[in-house]
Amino acid sequence: MFGPWIVLALAAGCSDADFAAPLAYEEQPGMTRELEGKSHLADKPRIRERARAVMAELYGPNPKEIHVPEGAPLSADESGVVGGLLGNFVRTAEGPRKLPHAGGFALYRRHCLHCHGLSGAGNGPTAPFVFPPPRDFRRGLFKFTSTPTGARPTRDDLRRSINDGLEGTSMPAFKALLTEEEVEQVVDYVTFLSLRGETELAMIEEGFLGEDEDPDALEDDIVQDLLSVVFGKWEDAEDRVVDPPTPRTPPSPESVLRGRELFLGRTKEKLECAGCHGPKGRGDGQSFVPPDVFNRVVFRGDPSKMDERVALLDEPTRELWKQKLDEWGNPLRPANLTVPVYKGGRRPIDLYWRIAKGITGAQMPAHYPGIDHDQIWDLVNFVLALPYQPDLLDGPGVAAEPEAVAEAEAARR
Repeated sequence: MFGPWIVLALAAGCSDADFAAPLAYEEQPGMTRELEGKSHLADKPRIRERARAVMAELYGPNPKEIHVPEGAPLSADESGVVGGLLGNFVRTAEGPRKLPHAGGFALYRRHCLHCHGLSGAGNGPTAPFVFPPPRDFRRGLFKFTSTPTGARPTRDDLRRSINDGLEGTSMPAFKALLTEEEVEQVVDYVTFLSLRGETELAMIEEGFLGEDEDPDALEDDIVQDLLSVVFGKWEDAEDRVVDPPTPRTPPSPESVLRGRELFLGRTKEKLECAGCHGPKGRGDGQSFVPPDVFNRVVFRGDPSKMDERVALLDEPTRELWKQKLDEWGNPLRPANLTVPVYKGGRRPIDLYWRIAKGITGAQMPAHYPGIDHDQIWDLVNFVLALPYQPDLLDGPGVAAEPEAVAEAEAARR
């Protein structure tokens, strides 16, 4: 119907006894809200069941039976089978064939499911107790990438997050726990969950616009077009990496001072960094709720009752709070730049990406081409110097690069 696919059996060593209920993908809210009439906008039972049937055929009816759609942008295993890294058995025309690895699904269940959930929805059993919340993979949006805001990550972006973790969050580094081959398997499985989620969202949107009586709603050709769009976003990622055209400006006192002036909005570009990160860089800008209010709402009390604590805020603060949510509905917390903790990585190129192209899903905007590449490097140098020179935002001068920073820079090179 939609072309051949690979079917992967449940990985060995992961018993269903680990779960109290049968393994099942969690549907995204739109499947019922938009297509079942719960929003009072639509009631399309035929389209809804068609969407569910297509999802089961394309990606498998449950995580125990994984289908890989033809053309999916996943890597091939050692025998050339695309999607073979997801499990340790591949069903072929000749019958099941065992592969020499546990598979991305098994590794994901062992290391990732407790936070990110079985479907990649970011709602695993430990998710309510960590902040920032685990990522929901199903929209294909990832914050810390080398690609433009809103674009899909490269494999190297996902690989880096798995290997190095996200500093300042509950996402640990797995480089010491997983082999290179296992990391590739996890990258493939995370990508698989994203492809599946994006396809489901695309069909919900298409179904919402269609008529339930239309016999051609979500027909094969339409589904193939939706798949092409979803797959294309991932296939194009490698070509969209934002590589700086100029090498990093040496972190001299002069460069740091220029970065400070940009940060404070004193140049003709009138950047508004201090509006979020605060005039002292402590993450307490006027456009965000005060840190003490944030901490009281997010970290004090039952995690499931955070909305009730938000409702108790005074009206101006409550409205400001609602305006400062990320794409997943979570409250934002601007980085305290006086502390050398950088979620997306501490290499100069990591900070370059954050400044030049912004952060997907957050309210950190892209600053290129508003400022040029040399200015971006000046800002990078300022941000890296600030934790070791807190008086940078107190007075007009700046000392030579501290020895600790110089040593760290030498190590990165």
